[in-house]
Amino acid sequence: MSVVLRASGKRRNADGEAAAPAASGMAQTATDTAALPLPREGFARRLRAALRPAAWAHRARAWPRILLLYLARRVPAVAMGLAASIPVIVSTVHAVRAGWEPDGDDGIILTRAFDVFTAHTPLIGQYSEAGNVTGQIVHSPGPMLYWLLAIPVRLGGPASAAIAIGVVNTLCIVGCVLLARRRGGVVLMIAVSIGIALMCQSLYAELFHDVWNPSAAMFPFLLLIFLCWSLAAGDYRLLPAVVVVASFVTQTHLTYLAPTLVIGAIGLCGLTATRMLDRWSARRRGIPLPRRVVWRWGLVAVVALGLCWSAPIIDELEHSPGNLSLIVTTVNDRGKTLGPRVGWNAVVRAIGFKPWFLFAPRSEWNRKASVRQTPGSDQRNSALALLAALALIAIAGALARRIDLCAAALMGLGMCVGLGADAANTPTAPLLAGTLGYTLWWGSQLGLWVWLVVGWALYCWLSWLARLGWPRLCAALRRPAPQLPRHVVPVATALLALAGILGTAGVGQAVANIERPDSHVHEYGPTTEIGRALVAAIPPGQSIDYRLGPLDLATQPIEPAIRFWLVKHGDRPLANGSLPRLGPYYQLYHRHYTWIVYLGNGVARHPHLHLVARVHFRDQWGPETLSAWVGRPVPKRRRAHRSHGKGAAARREAVR
Repeated sequence: MSVVLRASGKRRNADGEAAAPAASGMAQTATDTAALPLPREGFARRLRAALRPAAWAHRARAWPRILLLYLARRVPAVAMGLAASIPVIVSTVHAVRAGWEPDGDDGIILTRAFDVFTAHTPLIGQYSEAGNVTGQIVHSPGPMLYWLLAIPVRLGGPASAAIAIGVVNTLCIVGCVLLARRRGGVVLMIAVSIGIALMCQSLYAELFHDVWNPSAAMFPFLLLIFLCWSLAAGDYRLLPAVVVVASFVTQTHLTYLAPTLVIGAIGLCGLTATRMLDRWSARRRGIPLPRRVVWRWGLVAVVALGLCWSAPIIDELEHSPGNLSLIVTTVNDRGKTLGPRVGWNAVVRAIGFKPWFLFAPRSEWNRKASVRQTPGSDQRNSALALLAALALIAIAGALARRIDLCAAALMGLGMCVGLGADAANTPTAPLLAGTLGYTLWWGSQLGLWVWLVVGWALYCWLSWLARLGWPRLCAALRRPAPQLPRHVVPVATALLALAGILGTAGVGQAVANIERPDSHVHEYGPTTEIGRALVAAIPPGQSIDYRLGPLDLATQPIEPAIRFWLVKHGDRPLANGSLPRLGPYYQLYHRHYTWIVYLGNGVARHPHLHLVARVHFRDQWGPETLSAWVGRPVPKRRRAHRSHGKGAAARREAVR
């Protein structure tokens, strides 16, 4: 037994006798190492060393080399991710060239995004049709989509928001490819990049740059799948990223809630299992466990979680009931649903051969009809085989202590359950049942993930057999195993990566060549013309009575875009019926207004208003004419004077 005297630096035994000093230059024992300066003193010494000018000079000289090495290791993955993003990039460029405008719900989203950083910043997300079940106004859980677009909507024209979504989707794809390289090297990186490029053909091109909330969360959800997989494999530094992306996806649309909870739980359980296996392996081998400060990253994740959900929590505290409470009520009281048969059909169509992600549908809304049709026996049998393969991979991965394979298979099974639950629990009301046309879009990502996991597990099994059998084969033949030159493996890897980049670029370009124009491309030009005419006729900073005349399927989507033009101009368009989608700030009530804007079909004249724009265009429904009128409201005193004068004249006529 020994104690450490910090003042003298000598070690004494239990009887107080001084022990002989250790020989200089010899390695200290484990007891001596433990008795060296306390952690606080070591930290102070390291801090002083790091602040020395010589240390800064050394880091400045080493920084270019470190940066070059960092880029050299990741350039192939980034290049492959950009190649897989060709459909997204091409779609965004086409939208900007066509003069993209936020028609339909996009105009409402950009209006609320413009309200961020103001006194009426939104605390909840986009209006949801799910409230029709209970008759209450329900929104998506949170406003993170508005936060994402808050700065782009203030920069440039309306198309800046579409560019922002295109950039975000591209970064998500690149992130998926980088994580695939981290998990499985060049082979998995190539498989993921080509698979994502192929998956893009199953989604309509407008989705790649659309700000609509079901579309905006598609590729962030794909990134979340790879983030949770890496988290389960032990990358605890990804905890904050998982929390932020999961919060964004969940707040953007409710359809991603179930799969996000499933893969998030598997990621956390996998991280715990990985840490336990590392500790057990280190103790068994008698080596120290690498020092990893997981709790710091967990603390950052908790802070990020609080920031992401601060606005919905404030709304919950300010209102009774809050939006989150209304969501729970709506989920628990959804009435008659489509049932498990539709849910099973959705799973079969998503993963069974030929899965959704491998073919281009006739329409972006095709899935709401296909899940009601019974799949063929071949597709059903292939889906059952894939589900059995996932279960087998999960069991084999757990037995072999391959947490990455086990977690990947469990995530696939969990997302299958989530997709089936989303479809099965959809209410049978015609309006809500029709939402399957877009709530099942993420079935393409599910199918891609399931096929990737099965293929990767098969590759790992064959590689293991090759490593196990090759030495035995050489021993049986009594020949030494051939040794490859050291330069062969790097050259082969580089050539394989180059082939993967070229192959992915070819697939991405082929998918981009079959992209169809946006659904509102015919309204882009008329929307821009009317918006420019209105902001030129009305001074900024006005309160406007925004009146709508008769509008049809072609002209009704232009109305929210014109509202956004006025809001960005600094005006406040007021209208009855604005409360559910835009909040009380834009509700007319009995508020004072200084201008009147009338938007309606046709060429009819309107008293006290003058025409500022009239557009003629043709779309899939035929020729259309839309007119915009503006004017100043007639003062109340003037109206009262006119009515008083008419009454006096009538009385004089009666006396005569």
